[in-house]
Amino acid sequence: MKVGKYLFPRGLSNVEILHDLAEGKSRILMNLPIPEGWRMERIALQCGKILGIDTQRFISLCDNSSFRRELGVDAPSIEGYLMPDTYKFLWQVSEEEIIERMVGEFRKFYSDSLKKRQDEMRLSLSEVLTLASIVEDEAVLDRERPVIAGVYINRLRKRMRLEADPTVQYALPEGKRRLTYSDLRIDSPYNTYLYYGLPPGPINNPGRKSILATLFPEKHSFLYFVADGSGGHIFSRNYTDHQKAVKSYRRIRREAAKSSGS
Repeated sequence: MKVGKYLFPRGLSNVEILHDLAEGKSRILMNLPIPEGWRMERIALQCGKILGIDTQRFISLCDNSSFRRELGVDAPSIEGYLMPDTYKFLWQVSEEEIIERMVGEFRKFYSDSLKKRQDEMRLSLSEVLTLASIVEDEAVLDRERPVIAGVYINRLRKRMRLEADPTVQYALPEGKRRLTYSDLRIDSPYNTYLYYGLPPGPINNPGRKSILATLFPEKHSFLYFVADGSGGHIFSRNYTDHQKAVKSYRRIRREAAKSSGS
C-alpha cells in the first residue's frame, strides 16, 4: 500500500479501494505553508504537524555536512536556504524530499542576475543570506526592507557594529524574547553588539523580498533606526537624533502600557 492521506470517490467497492491503496491514485496533496523568517527548527515542527514526518531527522539532515554537499550548499547549515513559500506534499513524504524541494525553490529564485548583483556588492552568498535574515526579522513594512538593508550596509562600510537585536535573540538558549541589557553582553559570535561584521550565518530563512532588499538596498545616509510604535521605524543619520527617537518610542510604550492597565 502507498502511504498517504486518501480521498476516495463515492461508490468504490472494497476491491477498488484495495487497488487504489496499492496504486496510490486517490492520495491527496497537503498544503504546507512556510512563512518568511522561520528558523529551520520551526519549519521542522510545521512539517511534522502537517506531513507527519520525523522532525528530529529533518533537523539532523539540515545539519548533515554530506547531505548539504549533495544539495550544493557550501555553508555550516541549511539555515537560510529553505525558501519560504506554500508547498504541496504527500503525507509522510521523506524528509530529504522536503528539504531538497525547499532548497531547489531557492536555487530557482536566486538567478544569474542576482548572482551578478551579489558579485557587484562584493558579498558571498552566505553574507547575502545572513544580512537578508536580519532584515527579515527587523522589517514589518515591505517598503522599509530596502531602507533597513541600507542602514546595515552603511554600518558595515563604516566598520560600525551592526547592533541588531535579532542576532542576539538567535543566540539565546530559550529562543526569541524581549531583550534585556544583560543579554547584550552575551559572549556569542551572533552578538552583533559585541562583535563587528556579520554573524557566522543566517538567523532564519529569509523570503524573496528581504533577499532582494539586501541585494538592492536603498542608498541613503541613515545609520540608526528604532520602532515608531505603529509597525514602522524612525530612521536617523546621527546618534543624537537616534536617542531622541528612542526616547519617543519609550514614551509611546509607557503610555500604551498605562492605557492597557499593565
